[in-house]
Amino acid sequence: MRSLSISTLVSAIVLLFALGVPLFNKAINPSQDVAGESFELGRVEFTAPETALLRPGLFRPEAGQIELTVGRATVNVNAAGPYHYDAEYLAGEVTRLLEARPGVNITEARECVAANDVQGAGSNFVIEDGTGFICAFVEDNVRFEVSVSGDTLDTATVVHIEELMGTLSVKGS
Repeated sequence: MRSLSISTLVSAIVLLFALGVPLFNKAINPSQDVAGESFELGRVEFTAPETALLRPGLFRPEAGQIELTVGRATVNVNAAGPYHYDAEYLAGEVTRLLEARPGVNITEARECVAANDVQGAGSNFVIEDGTGFICAFVEDNVRFEVSVSGDTLDTATVVHIEELMGTLSVKGS
């Protein structure tokens, strides 16, 4: 009888942790408000727009990567150099990688502009659970891409992301 009560107690504790910890993690949002903060990814720098949140561990400057949440969208910014092709070629590479993923449909080309009127190239796409777009830029032999996805991309969110792209620049250019 005693072993049955101990095993019941242990099972209850395991069940509490199995259900309680994930719910607790959802209740406590570990994201940090980074609106207006400047970031550097190698030689690429930008300023986070209003409503930008950064989750711990998703800023890897040494790898040239950052993931932000803007509104209900996930925004990835990647930077690397040297790169000896143009933005159209880079956008084509990124688009081919997207098309290889199941459930991704490229819909149309997209205009993309970074700081100092640097023209990029991009595409809109639809995924099974939402929509998104990519923009690719090349400046001074440095490549940088912005990929965005979310269950819905409302106008305000897109405006904030375009504000972010409008601050993207290469130091020393």
